[in-house]
Amino acid sequence: MARAFLLNRPYPTAPFSTLYLYGRGQDVGFQKAIDNSPRRRHHVRFWALSLGRTEAMLGKLSFWLNDGRPADQGEMFWVGAGTKDTGFSLTRLTFQITHATDSDTNAERDFIIRELKTIDAIGEIDICRPRQRLLAARVNHYITDGEVAAASLSADIGSRPAS
Repeated sequence: MARAFLLNRPYPTAPFSTLYLYGRGQDVGFQKAIDNSPRRRHHVRFWALSLGRTEAMLGKLSFWLNDGRPADQGEMFWVGAGTKDTGFSLTRLTFQITHATDSDTNAERDFIIRELKTIDAIGEIDICRPRQRLLAARVNHYITDGEVAAASLSADIGSRPAS
């Protein structure tokens, strides 16, 4: 791992950290190297909730505090988060080496949507605007227009051969 990072050589099995939402790690996550570099990568993680429970809870604080995995049956609601690694940085409190991330979350959201559309993994997309912008404690600096993309999965994705 150290050699790949120092020499900037491809690292197809690079580690993928777990991020937490609903008190649990992502249900599924993907990464894609940029120019075969282990230093620069796109990451996307998804957490699942049952659609029925989501409709009942959306807009309530309990929606974000839910820590139970959804049942394996029925329609699912997926919440995703994407980041783009752009290099290295040091954490301020522990001085550990970590990835620096691009501050433009809008561009990463749009990249993920394009990638999913390219492989026909998603269908129609709705852009949802929040009622207001929320202030957050500053860990990393991010830029966002506040829009959230909602897309339905293509019906035939499971019937296509893997590429």
